[in-house]
Amino acid sequence: MITLFVALYSLFSLRTAVKTSDIKELHVKTVKRGENVTMECSMSKDKNKNNLAWYRQSFGKVPQYFVRLYGQNNYNFVDEFKDSHFSMTVNDQKFDLNINGTREDDGGEYFCGEVEGIIIKFTSGTRLQFEGSNEGSKSSDGKDNFWIIVLTTSIIISLIVIVFLLGVLYKNQRKGASNDHPNNTNQADDEDVLNYAAVSFAKKPSSSRASRDKSHEDVYAQVKIK
Repeated sequence: MITLFVALYSLFSLRTAVKTSDIKELHVKTVKRGENVTMECSMSKDKNKNNLAWYRQSFGKVPQYFVRLYGQNNYNFVDEFKDSHFSMTVNDQKFDLNINGTREDDGGEYFCGEVEGIIIKFTSGTRLQFEGSNEGSKSSDGKDNFWIIVLTTSIIISLIVIVFLLGVLYKNQRKGASNDHPNNTNQADDEDVLNYAAVSFAKKPSSSRASRDKSHEDVYAQVKIK
């Protein structure tokens, strides 16, 4: 429906007035590349079929007029479509588009409509797509899922490594704190260490010895430092 709206808006931008379309939904034709395909045009029995035209909207592009019926079962393609790749089936009840040997660039949406002056009314629409056209999107989705799994796994592994490193760091800090505690205890114990000092006392000279003679006795005293 969005694509149809874009088509109608694009035609309006080209100064072609568009009436309310009779298209309720697009017909979908899925073919293999190289196959022939026919797209039917619905027409009103009481309308002049000489006013019928086909438009194509390739994927991602604006609608493009490419063939119009005129005269008695005659039709005219625009220059870009004048080759054996496209042909028409025309009679009193038909103005059908034939594509011979479909190619990749044939994919898109095709609209048949009745043209009256500058007014066009679409009467039918067909979406042409190829078999396996969704394989690319499925492959892309598979690749996206693969990278999501890889990234998720990487994040989980990174978190595990971070937690492990934090645990090692915490353990080392605890170990360092426990090594510093005995040093403080040893410093406190050092205050109670007994130090020894040598004190020399001089004795009075004996009356039986010469006054010049001196006798020294080394005495050790225990000194407690606090």
